[in-house]
This record gives sequence, structure tokens and C-alpha cells, in this order.
Amino acid sequence: MRAVNMSPSTESLPAPAVFRAVQILEVLGASKNPLTITEISLRLGMAKSSVSNLMTTLKAAGMVRRAEQAWTLGYKVLELGQMMLSSTSFVREFARQSNILPTLQHETALVAALDGLEVVYLARHDGSQPIRLASDIGKRMPAPVTALGKAMLASLPPAELDARLAEMTELPRPTKRSYRTVGELRADLRTVRERGFAWDDEQNTIGVTCFAVAVRGGTQPTAVSTTLLTQRVTNDLRTRLVADLHLLANHLTLFVDG
Repeated sequence: MRAVNMSPSTESLPAPAVFRAVQILEVLGASKNPLTITEISLRLGMAKSSVSNLMTTLKAAGMVRRAEQAWTLGYKVLELGQMMLSSTSFVREFARQSNILPTLQHETALVAALDGLEVVYLARHDGSQPIRLASDIGKRMPAPVTALGKAMLASLPPAELDARLAEMTELPRPTKRSYRTVGELRADLRTVRERGFAWDDEQNTIGVTCFAVAVRGGTQPTAVSTTLLTQRVTNDLRTRLVADLHLLANHLTLFVDG
């Protein structure tokens, strides 16, 4: 379960109740099952009475809903997320360009942002070669085991990269091909900068290969990628896909932060 962002100085915020309400939404979103007031209280270290009052307000706003004797996220959360994405020119341009690039239009393409050491998926294009992914919109994945994450990490200024990697106490290893040490990851990031694209060679999922290119500019690191079955990868297909990803990334530089 992904840790919820806890702050020891919550009461110093102008509206601490709003911050605690967001924490509740994060806890519900990170849980695969509905949670009771008691479970939420224990996970956040918050009084049950406070949780109950906040849940009443969140329910009135449509942000949470009852599921039997417990609580889960409300549909308003999904509605707001979709509104945010549909109003973003960056995402709209990703969708438009993915449909017209000569090779990429037939493949699965993704665009994501970097949040700390996690990749957050913003949009996906499914071509005529769809592939089952654990990359639903809004999902998070560890950056070191994704091509998108490595492309974005490699694009960071050295000092910022060092600061982020300093937070890593243990590397995720979803497959036997995943890196065992930060040193191995750093070596790959150097290669990404020299080569111009990142390559996830079954480091996240056995049988699946991804290529990614960072989108330059903007305050938020972003990148685009394509995902396909490893058995389909050839030198020619890789070359054409990476070329399309560079075209897509270059075009999206006009829309970063927009």
C-alpha cells in the first residue's frame, strides 16, 4: 500500500480540515477494499469523531460513498479527474498526435508525469496492437522499473536527480531483470541520456517491452512511451517507434504546463 503523505504541522495550515479530508481520500484510493471509519482512523492516526465528521462532509460533496458497512471513493472524484484531463491541452495534443504518427498510431502509447519517485499515468492511446497493462489513468508505478520513469529521471538536473535518489532505501524488483542497486539504475540513466530514449526490457513485466522519451521544458517532468510484447520487438520496429516518440515529445514541448 502506498504511504499517505502525513504532515506533523497540519494544524499550522490555514485550513487543516481540508488537508485531513484529502488524506482520507488518499487512504480510500490506496485501498483495494472499502474501509470503515475505524480503519481510516487507525491508518491516519486521527480521532474517529474527526474522521466521521469529515466523511459526512465528503459524502455531501459526492467525494465518498457507502459500500455496505464501509466507505469508498465517490464518483465525483472520477468526474473531477476527467474534467482536469479534458481541460488540459497537453493531454488533448497527446491524443491527437498519437492517432496520426505513422507507426505509433498502431501501438499502445502512454503519457505520464513524475511525482517524486513514482510515475503517474495521464493518458493512453490504444492502437490496433492493444496490450493489457497495469497502467490505467491515474495509476502510479515505481519510476525505476518503467521506461517512462527512467526517461524522466534521466532528464532531471544532476542535483535534483541526486536528491530524489537519496530518498530510495530499497529498489522495487517486480521481475528478475529489475535493478538491484541504485548504482545500476544510475548507469542506465547515463545510457538513456546518451542514447536519447529509455528502454524497459522486461524490468516491470516479463514479456513486455517499453520505450520512452522525455518531454523537454516545463516545471513538471513528463514523458511519452510505447508498450508492446517483447516477441514483436525488432530493430526496425524499435527505430520507427523511437522516431515517432521523439516527434511526439518535441510537439508536446509546445503544450507543457498547459
